[in-house]
Amino acid sequence: MTIRQLAQSQQQRIGELTQSGKPHVNPYGTPGMSLNDAGSRREIIPVDEEVVKQVKQIAFDHMKNGCGVSDGEDISAVIRNYAMSVAPEKRLSASWTLNEIFHHEAARLGEFVHQRDPGWDWGKPFDTSILDGYRQGVDITA
Repeated sequence: MTIRQLAQSQQQRIGELTQSGKPHVNPYGTPGMSLNDAGSRREIIPVDEEVVKQVKQIAFDHMKNGCGVSDGEDISAVIRNYAMSVAPEKRLSASWTLNEIFHHEAARLGEFVHQRDPGWDWGKPFDTSILDGYRQGVDITA
C-alpha cells in the first residue's frame, strides 16, 4: 500500500465516522475519558477530601523517599481511579484538579526543603529529618 493509498483510506474512515453521527472514541486514550461534552478540562472542581489527602501524601513520599522525583505511576493511578469514579463530564476536570493539587504540594515541599538546605536541588539527597516540621499546604478548591 502506498502512502497516498494509506492517506485516502484514513480520510475515508474519518468521513465514515463523521457521517455516522456517533462520537469519536480515541482507541489510544484512557477508557472512559472522553472530550465529548467534557466542558473545560482546566477547571478546578471540588474533589473528595480523602483523595486530596492521598495525593498530598504521595507528594510528601516522593520528596522523602525519592528526593522529590519518582516515576509517577502511583500518583497517576490515584488520579485515574478517582476520575473514573465521577461522572464522565467531570473526569477531565477532576484529573486536572488533583494534578494541580499534587504539583502545588510538590512545589511547596521543594521550597520547604530548599529553604532549609539552600544547596539542595530536585533529585539530590538531603537530610529527610528536615521534613519533620512540614505541614501540608492549603487546599485548592472551586
